Amino acid sequence: MNISLTINNPTGEINAIASKSYAHRHLICSALSDKPNYLKINQSSQDIEATINCLNALGATIVKNDNGITISPISKIIKNACLDCNESGSTFRFMLPISCALNSESVFQMKPGLARRPITNLYLQLKSKGCILSEEGSVPFYANGQLQGGDFSLPGNISSQFITGLLMALPLLNLKSTITLTSDLESSGYVDITIDVLKNYGVNIEKKFNKFIIPENQKYISPGNADIEKDWSNAAFFLCAGALTDKGITVTGLNRNSHQKDMYILNVLKDIGADISFSENKITVKKNKLNSFELDAKEIPDIIPVLSLVASLSKGTSRIYNAKRLRIKESDRLSSIYDMLKKIGAQIEQNDDTLVITGKPMLKGGIVDSFNDHRIAMTAAIASISCENPVIIKDAQAINKSYPSFLDDFIKIGGKVETVSGGNDVFSIR
Repeated sequence: MNISLTINNPTGEINAIASKSYAHRHLICSALSDKPNYLKINQSSQDIEATINCLNALGATIVKNDNGITISPISKIIKNACLDCNESGSTFRFMLPISCALNSESVFQMKPGLARRPITNLYLQLKSKGCILSEEGSVPFYANGQLQGGDFSLPGNISSQFITGLLMALPLLNLKSTITLTSDLESSGYVDITIDVLKNYGVNIEKKFNKFIIPENQKYISPGNADIEKDWSNAAFFLCAGALTDKGITVTGLNRNSHQKDMYILNVLKDIGADISFSENKITVKKNKLNSFELDAKEIPDIIPVLSLVASLSKGTSRIYNAKRLRIKESDRLSSIYDMLKKIGAQIEQNDDTLVITGKPMLKGGIVDSFNDHRIAMTAAIASISCENPVIIKDAQAINKSYPSFLDDFIKIGGKVETVSGGNDVFSIR
């Protein structure tokens, strides 16, 4: 799907959608629990659906209605189950150690893009503890053998998802386990979310310096119901949109005491000069004089695309560093940001782990590729606020991975979305 986007004088109010990070974890914990659980969730996505499908394949029964999801836990593990992860890295990296802990002898299906994303560190740890796995990158990917507890060792600067997958799987085993980090933990907020959700289900994890201690034979206890916290990473697109508009944009429903590190978006926008106000559960951001900034991307990789856009429209030269891990996201996200912003007229440079961006009053617009990366596509859409010409996004369906109603919300703030046809960078409105 190729789309053309324009917007004039945007303003309005958006209700934040459910956090994908919290939803994955609650779904898995519910499926491993002693009795059914009901999750209040205001929107799903392709990634969340992938986790639901995998849990159903293992023997859970998950039923959706208009207001939420009922999860009847796995009572009998289905052997040789086919778990389709689609393009969800979280789903695969969480479900792989869990399926091994359950000794389910599972077969994993996934899109080629996900298969290319490395899991080497997790893969080697699982193989060293009794798991028989296909060659890394295989599709389908086979996982057999009973995962054994004990001492695990992982770098903390590759993917927090490896750590989360083990933290959810190891409590099920009959041997006490530890996970020792061999480097500093990046994206630590996601591990904090995992430990927080596990605690809600009666599972205890102890953290001492660079080590997680996981007691054996723990039971997941259903809380009966849970409200899925709203998502700061997706809300960031509209909070940043507000910083580019005179009338401002309001986002409702966000928890300002969240474990989600992406709420740091408010600190950045405030520090660079945006006008931010609060009312009950509402946050309103308006345009003001935006100044350049220096930003460490280590803890907040998911909001770097839209903050790079803000930098391209701020006075002075901004530098975003420690961003190397963006190269192993849905796309080589550092290069994707560079390519997308360059094509719509931004002054931007990239190196191994850094973006250097000199701001302009306006960008020109143009044709960009989503690189099948939802955060690149949504950033390009928000860019249309400050572009002289329309922004045409190729393969914009990538948005559905995390935020299927994004374009509806874009229209709510005054945007115009038109489907276009054509190729070789020559498009016409349908």
